[in-house]
Amino acid sequence: MCGIAGILHWGRAPDAVGRARHMADALRHRGPDGDGYWHDADIALGFRRLAILDLATGDQPMPNEDGRVQVVCNGEIYNHRELRATLTAAGHTFRSDHSDTEVLVHGWEQWGEDLLPRLNGMFAFALWDQRHRELVLCRDRLGIKPLYLHETAHNGVVFGSEVRALRASGFMPSGIDAAAVLETFSFMNIWGGRTPYTGVRMLEPGTCARFRPDRKISSTFWRMTFNRRQQRSDKEEVERFAHVLEQAVRSQMAADVPVATYLSGGIDSSAITALAHQVDATTRAYSCIFDIARAGADATVDEREFSRAAASHIGIERVEHSIAADALIAQLGRTVEHLEYPRMGMAYVNDLLAERVAKDGKVVLSGLGGDEFTGGYVGRYAIVPHRYRRQPAAGLRARLRSMRDLATGRQSGGAPDDPLSVYRRALNVPLPWAQRDDAFTPDFLREAKAFDADAVIADVIATAPSQDPWDGVMYVDAITYLHGLLVLEDKLSMAHGLETRVPLLDNTVIDDLLDVDWRLLSDGIEGKKLFRRAAARWVPDAIARKPKMGFAPPDASWYRGALQPFVETVLAPAKISRRGVFKPTFVARVLDEHAAGAANHVALIWSLMCFETWCDANGAFGGR
Repeated sequence: MCGIAGILHWGRAPDAVGRARHMADALRHRGPDGDGYWHDADIALGFRRLAILDLATGDQPMPNEDGRVQVVCNGEIYNHRELRATLTAAGHTFRSDHSDTEVLVHGWEQWGEDLLPRLNGMFAFALWDQRHRELVLCRDRLGIKPLYLHETAHNGVVFGSEVRALRASGFMPSGIDAAAVLETFSFMNIWGGRTPYTGVRMLEPGTCARFRPDRKISSTFWRMTFNRRQQRSDKEEVERFAHVLEQAVRSQMAADVPVATYLSGGIDSSAITALAHQVDATTRAYSCIFDIARAGADATVDEREFSRAAASHIGIERVEHSIAADALIAQLGRTVEHLEYPRMGMAYVNDLLAERVAKDGKVVLSGLGGDEFTGGYVGRYAIVPHRYRRQPAAGLRARLRSMRDLATGRQSGGAPDDPLSVYRRALNVPLPWAQRDDAFTPDFLREAKAFDADAVIADVIATAPSQDPWDGVMYVDAITYLHGLLVLEDKLSMAHGLETRVPLLDNTVIDDLLDVDWRLLSDGIEGKKLFRRAAARWVPDAIARKPKMGFAPPDASWYRGALQPFVETVLAPAKISRRGVFKPTFVARVLDEHAAGAANHVALIWSLMCFETWCDANGAFGGR
C-alpha cells in the first residue's frame, strides 16, 4: 500500500528531516497518492501513500491520542476491524474512520510485542514510541512486505521499503558483497536477511527489532510449527479448508478501491479468481499470453486455453495481455532497476503484467504461495523418503533401494549423507556448486570465500521444527524459495503503484495447512490433494486435475531465436572479461550449448544477463 522510510539518529544528524524527505521521494512509485513526514530530536519518518483503505482519514505517519506514538506501515492488516473493536472496548480512541494502520499504535500501547502475533496481514512497519525513546521495526510472518536497514554508529539505523531509499539517505555504504553474488548464482535467490550491498540487510520475516539509545533488542514473534492431525475425516478436512480459503479471500477483498485478480490458468489463480468473483461480480481478471509462433517446443508453457476456460467457467471479465518474443530487449533494464538486484525467474514478464494491471487499478489478488504449504512441489517430495509416498509398479525395487540408501544415510557411492541430501542438491540452481571453479575467476572466488552453498542450505535444514523429512522440505521452501518469490512480487508490483495480495498465505490458511496430515497433501506423485478437492467446486475439472506448470515465458526457445543476438550482445566476451567475475570461455560455452540445443541453460543465461545489467547500472565490478 505504500513506501516507508526513516532515520533513527539520536540527535546526531541535524539534517535528518531533509534526508528522510529524499528517502521518501525515492519511493514515490510505491505511493503516488501522497506523502507524510514526522520528526523529533531523535528520529525522522517519511511515508509515500498508495491510498487503498480509508481514503479520507488514513494518512500517515499515524499517531496515537497524544501523538507520542507514531507509525508508518507498508501493507494491510486484514483483521483490523476485530482489533479496533477490542481496543475501543479497552478505552482507546481512534482518529481515523477505518484505517487498518491505526490499530498498530493503539495495539502497541495496549499489548506491546504481544500485539504482533495478533496481526493477520502483510506488513512492514516502523513505530516510534517517544515515551520510551524506542524504535520498533517489524515484518510479517512470511516476509510478504520487505524492510531494508543499515545500522549506523551509536545504535542508529536507516530503514526503508527498498534499497533505493537507503541510498537516498546518503548514509548507505557503497560496497558490493561478492559472497552474496555467489549465493545468487547458486540459488537465483538470497535469504537470511542478506543482500549484495555491503552493510544493508533485510529484516527477517516474523521478527521485531527494537532500538533504544543504549541497546538493540531482537525477537521472533512467529515460527513455523507443525501439528499434523488425523482427527477428522477426509471430507471434513476438505470442507474445513474450503471454508477457510473462502473467508481468507473475502477478508483480502476488503478495499475502498476495485480489486482485480491474476488468472494464469493454474489451479491457484483460478480458485482465487472464482472466490473473488463470488465476493464482487465486477472483479476483473488479467492473464498473460506469449508469442508462441516463435516459441518452438516451449509453446506448451503458454496457458491461454486454461485461463480462457477458467474465465468462461467463472463468468468473469478477463483482460489478456500478450508478450512478444522480443519484449525482453526493451524491458530487461527496467526490470533489473525495479528488482534493485538480480533475483529469481524470468521476472520481466511479471513486471510487464503488473504494469498492465496498474493501468486499471491499485490492488490485485495473486495465487502466489499456492504450492509451498499445500504439498504442491511434488517433484521435491518424490525424492525424499516418506511413509505416504506411493511407488509405481515399474522400477519399484530400484526405488526402494534408493529410498533405503537415503534413509540409512548412504549415497550410491557409499558416502555418508542425510535424508534431505538429494533435495538439498536440487536447490542448487542455476549454477551447481561443483562447477564454481570452471565458471568463476580465481580472483572473484577469493573475494567471495565466505560463502558455501552446501553449508547455507544445510544450516536452514538444521533449523526445521520437525523430524519429518517432508515437513523439512516444506519449511526450507518457505524460508528460501517462497521468500524470494515474495520479495520479487512486491518489487515488481509496487514499481507500478500496484499492491499484490496473497490470500493463500493468509494466517488462517497457513495455520490450517500446517496441521493437515500429509496423506491429504501429497503422496510423492500427486500434489495439492486437499487443495484440488476443495477447489473442484469452483474451477473446471480440467484445471482441478491439471499438473503443475510454472509461470514463465518460452525464453529457452526465444534465446535460440528472436533473442539470440540480444543475448550475445549483453554477454559479449569483452564485457565478461572486463567484469572479472566469470571466465569468458565458460559463458561462451553456455551460450553455444544452449543455442545448439545441447543443453537448456535458460535460468543461468537469465541470471547472467541480470547480473551484467545490474553491474552496469550500479557500478559493480567495474560498472559500465
